[in-house]
Amino acid sequence: MKTRGEISSKQLVPLRSVVHDPMSHGRLYLLGDAAHIVPPMSAKGMNLALHDADVFAKAVIRQVEEQDASLLDTYSSTCLRHVWNYQAFAAWFTDLMHDSGDASYQGEFRRQIARAEFDRLYASESANRLFSEFLTGLN
Repeated sequence: MKTRGEISSKQLVPLRSVVHDPMSHGRLYLLGDAAHIVPPMSAKGMNLALHDADVFAKAVIRQVEEQDASLLDTYSSTCLRHVWNYQAFAAWFTDLMHDSGDASYQGEFRRQIARAEFDRLYASESANRLFSEFLTGLN
């Protein structure tokens, strides 16, 4: 019988990424998690959803006020450039975090590579600036 707080096994939960391309079909438009899912490690799900909503709102306003559907026509491609940029960041950051910890995940070699990458993030002004831009959503 397990006592309180006892853990019987340890495992990494697979994190999934999903991107629906295109993010629209006819007059149906997908936004946020309906269109794409990023691993929570990168903390970008809400940011991407808000970006989608901003792009979509501007497109709808232009359609209603000016009868110009050009922004609605390019909604998916506009959002997907942003989505794929952050999917790439999320995949890299998730792997980096998992690899840098317990060597039993991907082995000691991957652990040391991940540790070297973390060191670079703090030692290199350029790497730190890019990492900060991704974390804050400025990239």
